[in-house]
Amino acid sequence: MPPAASTSEPLRNRLRRPALLVLLLAAACSRGPEPRLETLHVFGTATEVELRGAEPERAQAAIAEISAQLNQRHSEWHAWEPSELTRINAAFAAGESAHAPASVIDLVRRSKPLSDASEGLFDPAIGGLIRDWGFHTSQYPVQTPQPRADALARWRQERPRIGDVSIAGDRLSSRNPRVQLDFGAVAEGVAGELILDTLRRHGIEHALVSLGGDVVALGDGDGRPWTVAIRDPFGGVLGGVELGDGEALFSTGNYNKFRASPSGARWGHILDPRTGYPARGAAAVVVLHPDPVVADASATALFVAGPAGFERIARRMGLGCALMVTEENEMLVTAAMKARLQLLRDPVPLGDALDLGADCGARNQ
Repeated sequence: MPPAASTSEPLRNRLRRPALLVLLLAAACSRGPEPRLETLHVFGTATEVELRGAEPERAQAAIAEISAQLNQRHSEWHAWEPSELTRINAAFAAGESAHAPASVIDLVRRSKPLSDASEGLFDPAIGGLIRDWGFHTSQYPVQTPQPRADALARWRQERPRIGDVSIAGDRLSSRNPRVQLDFGAVAEGVAGELILDTLRRHGIEHALVSLGGDVVALGDGDGRPWTVAIRDPFGGVLGGVELGDGEALFSTGNYNKFRASPSGARWGHILDPRTGYPARGAAAVVVLHPDPVVADASATALFVAGPAGFERIARRMGLGCALMVTEENEMLVTAAMKARLQLLRDPVPLGDALDLGADCGARNQ
């Protein structure tokens, strides 16, 4: 995976790629300097930062710092290319402790309460299982053989959990040698938070950041809310939603990273720690939240929970705005999310909209 590199050009010269699914409602005129779109290639995907009203010098300094930050996180967090994390995982497998950079310790510390709230459905300790299913790759669909049933049974008996990991100063250890850390279900949320903080420090007030399709917003788009499209797991765009300052929209689904089951069905890359198999039931999940880390982890947890566990896990994780489209083209949605949505098509409602509060922010769990 190459290190982060930046490309830049005026927004009017750039066609938006449909894969990023970000739709901008442009105002009649732009504030201040010409809008710009910066592209960083990191974490195996493109991160796009759209800047509005930013002076060129400020924009250049902010993007340079963000590029350096993401390159550093790449070298610390990568789950299968040589990194600080692969070194730590090797130590765990050998029953040893390991020195860890501050960013990895922070990921462990922040993941623990999110894993507890999700009943373990979000769990960064299952990197070994993700590897065994062939999902430590950038090439899809996965073609390698699936794990044997007896191997998965042994894994369930010795199931690793993020709670097995202990922090002592700048060192990590695990009481379970099966623990292999993989922060793919939360890394983009932390990166989004980092990017917004950096932009604010450089005095940039309006930006839209797309991390491989997940989006965090800063300020607005020329006096109007940023409008972001939601991908339809059955093709095209399901609808759109407006994002306010500081809000994040994170999604996951079975449409990009997947492998075929023995029957030919699509198995997505999100694994169910309870069974050891790919999660089934959901085709796509979307979470809107003011905290991108919560949004990222919750999208994974809800996908694993499936339709039967959607309401329970949404309540436990303090979510107000979430939706799920099932493999049968049914939709579960919270009332606050429904009020924000502009659907382009109507999946079959799976019950009434769930009243989990009037807004998308955190609430008591």
